[in-house]
Amino acid sequence: MNKVLNEAISIFDDVVEIRRDIHSHPEQGNKEFRTSAIIKEKLNEYGVDEILSPTETGVIGVIKGKKGEGKTVGLRCDMDALPVEEETNLPFKSQVKGEMHACGHDMHVAMMLGNARILCKMRDNFTGTVKLIFEPSEEIQPGGARKIIDSGMVDDVDAFFGLHVNPTKNDVGKICLRKGSTATSADEVYIKVHGKSGHGSTPHKANDAILAACQLNVLLGQIQSRNIDPLETCILTVNVIEGGIKSNVIADTCNLIATIRAYTQETREIAIQKIHDICRGVEKISGCKVEEDIRLGYDAMINDSRLVEIISDYYKKELGGDFYKKMEEPFGGSEDFSFFSTKTGKPAVLMFLSAGHVKGMPVSTLHSPNCTFDEEAMKYGMAAMTNAALAILEK
Repeated sequence: MNKVLNEAISIFDDVVEIRRDIHSHPEQGNKEFRTSAIIKEKLNEYGVDEILSPTETGVIGVIKGKKGEGKTVGLRCDMDALPVEEETNLPFKSQVKGEMHACGHDMHVAMMLGNARILCKMRDNFTGTVKLIFEPSEEIQPGGARKIIDSGMVDDVDAFFGLHVNPTKNDVGKICLRKGSTATSADEVYIKVHGKSGHGSTPHKANDAILAACQLNVLLGQIQSRNIDPLETCILTVNVIEGGIKSNVIADTCNLIATIRAYTQETREIAIQKIHDICRGVEKISGCKVEEDIRLGYDAMINDSRLVEIISDYYKKELGGDFYKKMEEPFGGSEDFSFFSTKTGKPAVLMFLSAGHVKGMPVSTLHSPNCTFDEEAMKYGMAAMTNAALAILEK
């Protein structure tokens, strides 16, 4: 059996204990003070070469191989919880009302600490450096990745790897890999329509902001079907429409809030331009003033094909062909891990870990109050990330 996987199995009980402690004490973005303190305590205990603080709660552990200088690999995990009331009744359920690790970041932290412990024990066997990046506030835009990048503390990293757990019905412990488009960008659209109020019986004397907003909603929904390549995906949904005060008063204002998600930068840019075009068109035909505010969020995650090949070959050699599988479809959500590639120009790979669910409970989605995972999957998550680092350092 692979040496790294053996080590992961040997420390598994300790990793579970850390995970359950963090799960019981969730902390939302930029408030991960207890979690950060635990991370630093454990990194010191395991004997990392250096501990860096790129942000108030962010942590980077540095481990240097003793066989000499070489490449630097960044392994990243996120650490924040969500404003979700837990409904699992697990013995280690959240002790904080209205907060929960409903996206598996508690497992990410525990596995990364496991990676630290394994790599410290194996440092005599590799060249180069591994930086273990514990990122705060992934769930809250603009996210924590850009602050870590801006700190300059990952400038020397040659390749980045991230891993995200996913609740599944089966395949517990399977690593899912994909070349190219892997997760969507995530942007927000805020539109304000300013019309002219009037009596409901005389609409010709007013400029109806609600009617203009309805026209905007319909036209925005046509961007995917009429402006985007049918082989590409653009998700644009208007999720909030607010306007009006009374049945016989024509509204003078109406607000829309929407989300845009795309798997490529080109598709993203087309959608954004068409939003501007539609707003100008509705402005002209409605007589209303339309103000759009498009707030760019996370970039699309594009996995580097060469890195995927290197680590999948290494997995096959060290762990067997059944250790991983090809992701047939990209992940529907977004991840600010993408910035470690788009903002640094370095290659990166985001992989997914099939993490099952607690036996006796139904499979739930991420961000659900009933979201659970099979902790056995963490053995394989640690093996995946540590072996990915070794594959690059050996290369």
